[in-house]
Amino acid sequence: MKKLSLPWIIVPAAIALLFPLVTSDQYLLHIGVLVLMYIGITVAWNILAFGGILSLGHAAFFGLGAYTVAILYVDFGVNPWIGIVAGGLVAGLGSLFLAIPMVRLRGPFFTLATLAFVEVLRLLAIWAVPVTNGSVGITTPADEGFLYIAFQDREPYYYIVMAMAVLAIWASIWIYRSKLGYHLRAIASDEEAVQALGVKTNRIKVLALVISASMTGVFGAFAAIYFFVIDPATQFNASLYSIQPALNGIIGGMGTIAGPIVGAIVMTPLGEWLRVTFSGAAQGVNFMIYGIVLIVMVRMLPGGLVDGYHAVIRRLKGKKRPEPAAEAAASTDKKENER
Repeated sequence: MKKLSLPWIIVPAAIALLFPLVTSDQYLLHIGVLVLMYIGITVAWNILAFGGILSLGHAAFFGLGAYTVAILYVDFGVNPWIGIVAGGLVAGLGSLFLAIPMVRLRGPFFTLATLAFVEVLRLLAIWAVPVTNGSVGITTPADEGFLYIAFQDREPYYYIVMAMAVLAIWASIWIYRSKLGYHLRAIASDEEAVQALGVKTNRIKVLALVISASMTGVFGAFAAIYFFVIDPATQFNASLYSIQPALNGIIGGMGTIAGPIVGAIVMTPLGEWLRVTFSGAAQGVNFMIYGIVLIVMVRMLPGGLVDGYHAVIRRLKGKKRPEPAAEAAASTDKKENER
């Protein structure tokens, strides 16, 4: 990954920081909170994508985080800040239940297994009425103040979730450049070859899954406090918290650093605008339009928006995309020259 130039860091950061200062529209601020929340969830999902692993089970980790903070707060009076941390830990532990029996599964088998895990937890939340209150769900207290993460306006929520998203992005960059990140990208290229070098690939994938799940659980815990009401149908909703982050990552650029961020920024407002515009009698049309947009974008930009942007820049500079063989030859020549 090339190092980002300062304008690519300063300009988006300034826009994000100043957004609540230029508008007091609470709906627009709500969209801003959703965009930042989905940036965090998608960045967490993308850690598995470094290793070429496609998960559709992140709604399970999101729900575990949400229920953890809500149960601790309502039943035991635990402060929501502590509950958010606990939510991340419980989601990480929950991912081990998924990882241990399924870590050897690959490709679509692992993807389908993660999706089934979401459904199992949703049914379990409905069944465990004494703990989760069943389908009725749990309503968190409306004690206002920073200590309880409850406010009348959206601005404080916006800045809190922005700080969480920044930490998630920083963690993603750190992992990408770490030994774990190198191993994951090598696994994505050729897992058998990596195993032949003595790397325990299953251990690498489990570690990536636990980190990804913990980060998702933290955002699920924040969402429980932000929305006040949680229930199994919403918190374990695969469309919202499994498929949507996956679509954000794929459209933005799966396995890249910037891709999940760009995908969440583009797709979250689009989905919300379509939902509001086609509500009522036209309900359902939004999904049709959303699907058409997705098909067109995937057909035109199979590598995602980030890859499309780089292709445009290369074309403007009159450069061609280097062929893999040419890249390898150039790398070999460079090493020989260095010797």
